[in-house]
Amino acid sequence: MGTTFNFDELDQPTHDYLMAVRDSDGSGAPGVFVSSTDNLPGCGCIAGPIIIVVTLLATLTTWFGIIFDDPIRVAFLQTGFLVLGVWLFLAAFRGTNKGGRKMAGCWVYADPLHLYQAFREQITITPIQDVHEANFTHNYNNGNYQNSVVNVSLSNNQAASVTLNNEARAEQMVVFLNYIAWARGPEGGARANYSPATLGALAKYVSRHDHEPLDADSNINLNLLELDIDHVPEAPMREGRALPSVFPYILLLIFGVSCFFIMKELNTVLRDDAIYDSVMKEPYVEPRYLRAYLLDERNTRHREAVTERLSKFYTMPIDHVTKNAQHKPLGGGMVKVLESLQTTNQPVISIHFIEMESPLGKQGGKPARETKLRTLFADGVNHAFSAFMPAVQPPPGIVFTDPQPVGAQLIAFVAKPDDAQEVHFDISYAIKSAEKNRYRIEAFVIIRADIEKPPVVTDRFSVPGTFTQAELDTVALTKFKEALIANLIGSAPDGKPLGAPK
Repeated sequence: MGTTFNFDELDQPTHDYLMAVRDSDGSGAPGVFVSSTDNLPGCGCIAGPIIIVVTLLATLTTWFGIIFDDPIRVAFLQTGFLVLGVWLFLAAFRGTNKGGRKMAGCWVYADPLHLYQAFREQITITPIQDVHEANFTHNYNNGNYQNSVVNVSLSNNQAASVTLNNEARAEQMVVFLNYIAWARGPEGGARANYSPATLGALAKYVSRHDHEPLDADSNINLNLLELDIDHVPEAPMREGRALPSVFPYILLLIFGVSCFFIMKELNTVLRDDAIYDSVMKEPYVEPRYLRAYLLDERNTRHREAVTERLSKFYTMPIDHVTKNAQHKPLGGGMVKVLESLQTTNQPVISIHFIEMESPLGKQGGKPARETKLRTLFADGVNHAFSAFMPAVQPPPGIVFTDPQPVGAQLIAFVAKPDDAQEVHFDISYAIKSAEKNRYRIEAFVIIRADIEKPPVVTDRFSVPGTFTQAELDTVALTKFKEALIANLIGSAPDGKPLGAPK
């Protein structure tokens, strides 16, 4: 039956013949030409741009948050979808009904010798020299025409069929084929001796006019035939093998690689800008988000502006400490620490408490007291600053899932690392005997704004009051913490100690 070829595998005469028939839509050809449709290219022409636009909108805007992801990973995602979109779009032009030298297109053509079915780059050729009969079936759905199936009966119980989307052309092809079968039969007479081209033009005339072209004497007048293509290939052959068309794939590869690097650079810029816009949105700016921007080394475009905005958060605490710290030297040291944090990516401050002198019977509680003081001090400082720098309030109708007081974001305390030589706050204290079985606490404070540099202040103070031995693990530690924060930071406007949880 039919043999399928790649269009550019055909021998040159057959290839040129079919191109001439196709390019003229069968005009002047010795057969019936019916153009068909391929919906996939049209779908690709629509789907391709949609994929491209959706990909760019989804990854280059903040709508879905993808722009905040790693630029390289996003570039891989973009490249995959953009290459797909471009390929679908271009495929619509590669798969047009007309085709090109390598693309056959989409059409059906019958001449006196062969039935040709072209689809994209392939063409199926079925010999029909021995056609016996042809008929058609029109298919409808709810009264709407769908397609027509042309069935061709050949010798040796062979058959061929084609599906057409043109009702009138399907009927013409059936008339054409039946006339060919009749002309070559016993009743056709001299018509069987016509050349294939002439016989095809004659059958085509009959399919259009329902009668033969006759002169005044009722003889066939061949001059009335429309025949511009007067050669019909008798035996289409394959000439070699078609080489795979690698050029489009090379272009696609080049496009994909270029797309990746271009999108990676674009993503880096847009991601930087998107994160900057997000963390700088007033009045919801918070130090933790500004520092998140600074911690990401890929963010380079707005570091100066973010650092400047971050430093402003320390203005109020610095002013408060300067005015309210009860121990001016220690308060000055606290100011130096706050100033050192204004432009740092991470506000990490190390603290160390050491009990230099313990009362008899209380030496075993020394580690627990040191640890508890460290926790009380860190929490107290955060509560102190949070008293006048509370959490950012969300807009109406919005709930923040992780609200944090702004004041608590200014300093992050850590215990002294094992390998550290110095710490920012090095606080030693001694529990000394006082009158009547009571005890007092003397503290010695060393403050460093930079642990690699000399201290900015070294001073001592006494915790107000005396304490019983039973109070040394509870009340005394709380009073110690309050005195330390009052000396470093000051009191609240109402005179109450800062740093106490509300």
